[in-house]
Formats: sequence, structure tokens, C-alpha cells
Amino acid sequence: MDFERICFFYSASNVGYLGMAIAVSFLGFFISQYSSSTLAWIWVTAVYVSYIPRIWLSIQFRRKLNRQEITKDNIKPWEEYHFYNSFLPFLTFSAAIFMPYEKNEYTGVLFTAFIVTLMIANAVLIYSTSKKVIFLFMNIAMVALIARCFWMQELQATVLGVFLLVAYLFLRRLILMQNRILLENIALKIENKNLSLIDPLTRLWNRRYLNLYTDKLINITKRNNEPFSIILLDIDYFKEYNDTHGHNAGDALLSKLADIFMECSRDQDLVVRHGGEEFLFILPNTNIQQAEITADRILAKVRASIGITISAGLATYDHQMSFDQLVHAADTALYEAKRNGRDKYIVATTI
Repeated sequence: MDFERICFFYSASNVGYLGMAIAVSFLGFFISQYSSSTLAWIWVTAVYVSYIPRIWLSIQFRRKLNRQEITKDNIKPWEEYHFYNSFLPFLTFSAAIFMPYEKNEYTGVLFTAFIVTLMIANAVLIYSTSKKVIFLFMNIAMVALIARCFWMQELQATVLGVFLLVAYLFLRRLILMQNRILLENIALKIENKNLSLIDPLTRLWNRRYLNLYTDKLINITKRNNEPFSIILLDIDYFKEYNDTHGHNAGDALLSKLADIFMECSRDQDLVVRHGGEEFLFILPNTNIQQAEITADRILAKVRASIGITISAGLATYDHQMSFDQLVHAADTALYEAKRNGRDKYIVATTI
């Protein structure tokens, strides 16, 4: 879930930069009118400059994500990067709370409280998948604002401070609820997506996921000039097996085969139920000789484990072909393996 959560977090943060720019512009104008135009200019500049590392981080995240360099295995530290790069912007923004408004002190604090409250309400939506970041902003901004209200020792300011304190406690509860609901929605979305992409009998990926996967794989293969191979497998005499033992036994056999295939695959490999009793292995960064070793291991494992045989067709991707052409080549080789006695694999020679 971390992958989807952090991707959503970064995507929402990009929208938040616009809200931040609007808030800083309004507050900077107010400071110039009620405090000092010089201080306003310095503060606005400081806020914008302090956000540069975080904006750069967001750009790098998007680039690496598009190049598929960020995966489920290495995305977690990116939340920490965002958290630590948020300290300076939040502290700089909160400096507006301590501007010397002189005779307009209460008006200045009231307007600042209004802007900060709007920013926190915006942050509840933007940073709701990362409690650390939203609590960081709220603690820095609201605690400082409440402290100044009580420090002024005026009735109006004290009432405002009490109101902000109640709002602070309420927002803490709201953020926790919002975070829980959003994470539940993300988990549900992931579950629904997986259900539509996974074969219910074998729990392997289905052809719908295969179409999504191969588009990315071919782009990576062309960019990095790396080979990838496929193995198309089919159970020998599966119709006869079903007729003899029944369809329930046939389903059980497919499930056992799926388990064996997963045992024989690497973490980077993709195993797909391609249709009926046909299965497809996609082997990234694998040449045909390596694919033959894998095919030998699969056939031997199936033969030894459940006493049936399978046939296979192998093919390696040529940068000039489509994926459908690659599968057709493997299918032709599979047909040759069937014609030549089964329980063997054939390597595609022409595509």
C-alpha cells in the first residue's frame, strides 16, 4: 500500500504548491500594508526560496517514477525525504505569525490565523496520506499562533487563542480519521484492481495485466537494450485428463501447476495464465540460453512433482517486432513441440 499512498501524496503535493503560492501572496500583501513592506518582501522571498528543495524533490520523484526507477521496494524513503525537506518551508511560512504589527497587532494575528487555518484545511486534503507531514505543519504553525495569542494578554487575543486551541485539537482528530478513511479506500482500490487482474483459480496474473505489463517492459527493453524471453507452456493431454478425472480434478491440477510455476520463477519474472491450460512466462533481462535452462527446470519439476508432462515454446524479443508477434513465434514453437512427441520445448527459429 505504501507505493500507492506515497504516489498519491506526491501528486497531491504538486497541487498544494499552487495553494501555497496564493496564501503567501495574500499574506505578503497584508504584511506590507499592516507591518512593513521591506519585511513583507523578505518574508515572501524567503518562503519561495525555502520551497525550492522540496519542489526539486517532487520533480525528481516524478521523473524517476516515469522511468520506473521507483518501485514498491524503494519508495518508502521518499516520504522521509519529503518530511525533512518540509521543515524549512514550514518554519519560514510560520515566521509571518511573529511580524511586528504594532498598533494593528490583533488584526494582523487574526488575519494570519485565518490564512493558517485555510492552509491547514487544505493540508488535510493534500497531506492526508502522510500524517507525519501534516502534523509537522500543524504543530509548527498553529502552536506558534496559539502561543502568540496568549502572549498578547488581551481579551480578544485570548479568546482567539482558545478558539485556535479547540480547533487544533479538533483537527488532530479529523486528520487521524481522514487518514484512516483514505488508507482504507486505497486498500480497497488495490484489492479491486488486483481482483480484476488476477486469475481467480490459479491466483496468477491474467491477460489483462499482461497487456499493461508488456507495454512497460518493451519500453524498458528498448531503452536499456536488454533482452527478454518468453516461455509458452501447455499441458499435454489435458482434455483426456479432464475426461478421465473430472473437471474438479482438472482445476486442482491447474492450481498445483501454478504453484510449481511460481516456485520456478524469479522475483522479476511474470507468470500469466494465458488461457485454458496454457501459461506464459515472461523473463526480463534473459537471453534464449538462460530461458532454455528455465524451461528445462520447469518441465523436470512438473514431471517429478505431479506425474504429468507439459510442452513449451520459447522465443526472445527482437526490437523490431510487436509482443503479439513474439507470442505467435512461441506458439508456433509450442505446436512443433506437441507434434514432435510432447514433454519437451522448442526454440522459435524464425519470427
